[in-house]
Amino acid sequence: MKVQFEEVLKQFYLYNNIEEKHVENTNGEAQSNLVLANELLGEWYKVFLKRKDILQVILPWHIGEGGKMELIPKLGGNVEEVVRKLQNIKEFYEQENPICWSKISLLSKMSLTPIYLSTKAIDTEDYKYVNRKERLIHLDGLHRMVSWELNNLLTEDVSVEAYIAGAYEDIVFELS
Repeated sequence: MKVQFEEVLKQFYLYNNIEEKHVENTNGEAQSNLVLANELLGEWYKVFLKRKDILQVILPWHIGEGGKMELIPKLGGNVEEVVRKLQNIKEFYEQENPICWSKISLLSKMSLTPIYLSTKAIDTEDYKYVNRKERLIHLDGLHRMVSWELNNLLTEDVSVEAYIAGAYEDIVFELS
């Protein structure tokens, strides 16, 4: 279903406080991502994604808020790849990136909230080297998607609300 950008922002603000001042708050950056995607693509759609679709979402470079260890390389990685990596380095990652890990842990206890994606990588440092640019690309929800899959919350019967910038019909894989 096609939606206006104002509706996307309204939904974003329902779940994301950009005013709260703490080191873990990256909601202002996420809001900027939405604005950049809107400027780049100019159209938005509300869809419901299944687990198989979410596992293929491309995540940008991520070292974790003040962390010491890279979780996602500059070329990016999909949710499935990132979770597989995290399963192998979980204890070490928790020690080296405590803020990022605390987000992942906290989100495992919360309800599934909307995620925000685009059909093309936006022009920021984190997305600059993403090598799979014509897929569903993360704008907001990295820690959520990783946490949901890591903690087995993405069951086959779950559908997650998603707002996608750009004509998603052109995406290589099939959306549910």
